Amino acid sequence: MMDPEKPIDARGPATSGQRPAAPTRRFRLTRGGALILEQEGFRLIGSRGLRRSLLHAYETISHLHASERVLLIGTPDELLTVRARDFLDATEEGPEAAKVALLARVASLPDAESRLGAIDAVEQLGRHDAPAWVVWTTALLCVVATILQLLEPLVDQAGALLPDLLARGEYWRAITFHFLHDLSPPPAWLSGFWPAWLPMPFHLVVNLAGLLILGHLVERPLGAWRTTMVLALSGVGTVFGILAHGHLNVLGASGLVSGLAGAMLACELHYGDALPTFWRLPRRLFIGSLVVQFLVIDQLWGHVLAGGAHLGGFAGGYLAAWMLGRPGVDALRATPSLKLGMVCTVLLLTVGVSGAWPLVRHDMSALERHAARLYDSPDAFYLYPFDNATAWLIATGDGPSPMGLDLAVALADRAVSNTGRILPGILDTLAEALFQRGDRLAAVLTIEEAIRLDPFEPYYQEQRQRFIGVRDADDRPPPPGEAPDRDALDDLPERRPIDPWAPRLTT
Repeated sequence: MMDPEKPIDARGPATSGQRPAAPTRRFRLTRGGALILEQEGFRLIGSRGLRRSLLHAYETISHLHASERVLLIGTPDELLTVRARDFLDATEEGPEAAKVALLARVASLPDAESRLGAIDAVEQLGRHDAPAWVVWTTALLCVVATILQLLEPLVDQAGALLPDLLARGEYWRAITFHFLHDLSPPPAWLSGFWPAWLPMPFHLVVNLAGLLILGHLVERPLGAWRTTMVLALSGVGTVFGILAHGHLNVLGASGLVSGLAGAMLACELHYGDALPTFWRLPRRLFIGSLVVQFLVIDQLWGHVLAGGAHLGGFAGGYLAAWMLGRPGVDALRATPSLKLGMVCTVLLLTVGVSGAWPLVRHDMSALERHAARLYDSPDAFYLYPFDNATAWLIATGDGPSPMGLDLAVALADRAVSNTGRILPGILDTLAEALFQRGDRLAAVLTIEEAIRLDPFEPYYQEQRQRFIGVRDADDRPPPPGEAPDRDALDDLPERRPIDPWAPRLTT
C-alpha cells in the first residue's frame, strides 16, 4: 500500500532531456478533499471524499488570487474556488501557501517567463480599479426618470415603448423606455407599513441591483468606453427583441441588464484567460442562472415580463463584448472609433429626451400630433390609459384646435368602449371632451353615467353642475379624492339622484 500523505514522484526518475520531476504536494481539505500538485498539473478533489478529479495543466493557469477567505484559480475554461475554511491548516497550508506553490510550478515550466508575464498582465488589470462611472450614470438616469414619473404621470406614457407608435414616428420611445419603470401601488398587506400614496419601486430596485452588480463586473475589465458600446448595442438588441416577439407596451432597464449578462458570458467564453479571478463567476452557475431566467422565469411570467427584450438585450451585449476584443490594461484606452461611439450614444440620449419632452410639458401641438398617431393605431384594450390621458390633456389644456377636440372625443370614446363603460373616471374624460367641443347635452348624459356608477363622489356632481350651467364653465372642481368645498356643495340646487333608467349615450 502507498501512503497517500507521503510525497511521491508522479513521473518516475527524470530521464535525459526532461526537467527534474517535482514531488507531489498535497493541501488537505475538510471532509476528505485535497488540492494535489502533481508533476504535470494539479487536481482539486471536492470536500466530499471523492478521489477523482480532472488534471489541470499548469500551463492553463491564467490568474491566481488568495485572500483570508478564499483561493481563486483561473483557467481559460473555468474558475476554481477553495474557501479558506476548507483548508485543514489555513495558516501554514492555506490559500496563500497554495498560491505560492502553484506559482512555483508555473515558474518551473520551459516557457515560464511568458506565462508569468501573462499572469502579471491579468493582475495589473485587476489592480486597475477605476470607478464604474458609466454604470453609475445609467443607474442615475433610471432614478431621475422614476422621480419624474412620480411628479408627472404622463412621463411613462410619453416614454414607454409601444411598437405601433414607434412605427408612426415617435422614435424617441426606442431610447426613453430603458430608463422608465413600472410603479405599482403597494399591496394591501403592506398598508400599515408602506404609505398608500407612494408606489412600490420594486421593478426599479431589481433592475438597479442588476445594473450595479453585473455592470461593475463588465466595466472593470472592459473600461468605460467599451461598456458604453455594450450598453448601446444592448439597447438596440432590446428593441429588436421587442419587435420580433410582438410585445405591446414595454418599459424598464432589464434589457440593458441582460446585455451586461451577455457581455459577461462573452468575456468568460472567449477571453476567460484575460480576466482576473475575482471578476469572474463560476461558469456552470452563471450559465445555469441564465437558462433559468430565459426558459423558466420569462416563460412562467410572460404576461408581465418582456422575454423578447431580455433575449434581444442579451444577444446585443454578447456580440458587443465579443467584437470589442480582448480585455487588458492597454484596451482600456479610448480609440477614435470608441470615442465616436460614445458621442453617438450621448446624441441618441439627447434625441430621446428632446423628443419626449414636449409631451411631458403638455405642449398642445405635440399632444395633438400624438393623438393623431394614437388614434391611427389599431384599436386595442391596452391603449385605453393612453387614449384617456391624451384626451383629458387636450380637453383641459390651453388652446386646443377643433381637430384636437375631435381627436380627444374620439380617443375618450374608444377608451370608454374598451373598458365596457364601467369606469367613471374615463366617462368623465369623455364628458369633458364633449363639453369643450360644445356638445353640452352629450356631456350631461355621459357624466350622469359616471354618477350612476359612483353616486357618492361629489366631483361628478360638480361636473354636472358645470355642464348644465349652474357652475361656471371654467370652474373645474377638484379631482376625485381631493377634499371639495363642502359649503359650495350645500348651496348647489337640485342635488337629486340620477335616474338609473335614463338613456345612455353612445357617440
